[in-house]
Amino acid sequence: MLGRYDGALREAVLRMKRKGGEPLATALGEFIARMRGEGLASLRPDVVVPVPMHWRRRLARGTNSPEVLAERIAGKLRIPVLKRALRQIRNTLPQKDLPIKRRWQNVRGAFGLRAGYDLGGARVVLVDDVLTTGATCSEAAGVLKKGGASHVAAVVLARALGTDIS
Repeated sequence: MLGRYDGALREAVLRMKRKGGEPLATALGEFIARMRGEGLASLRPDVVVPVPMHWRRRLARGTNSPEVLAERIAGKLRIPVLKRALRQIRNTLPQKDLPIKRRWQNVRGAFGLRAGYDLGGARVVLVDDVLTTGATCSEAAGVLKKGGASHVAAVVLARALGTDIS
């Protein structure tokens, strides 16, 4: 994590999520890889996996910022990024529009491991842009573990203020 989801970091995250935001996502990915690379390397990860976005939302946005971030982190760690290992199997409501309790329900069962991916004991770095309640990362990590991952560590750019992730 680079910091709290407020001020300039919040504005940067919001900009990178929009069309034309890929260069900013690339720069933020390079920055987090440089700032947190040693700590991530100490986890001895085997692969990096971005939190997926439903194809309709990706089409509307024109980019998937967690995927761009994951590419940069994987490059720094010199390990593969599995961009297509996870998929969002149903189009969920945007988490930011929901009360905290509804966020967990919203993402329950929303992700799946694509056919042909066996994580066979892999240590995975899961990448997303913002952590609010932890619901999205928790659900995605559960799918990765069911798919054979031995460990899943989440990396995010920012953590929202005033949230309880327990």
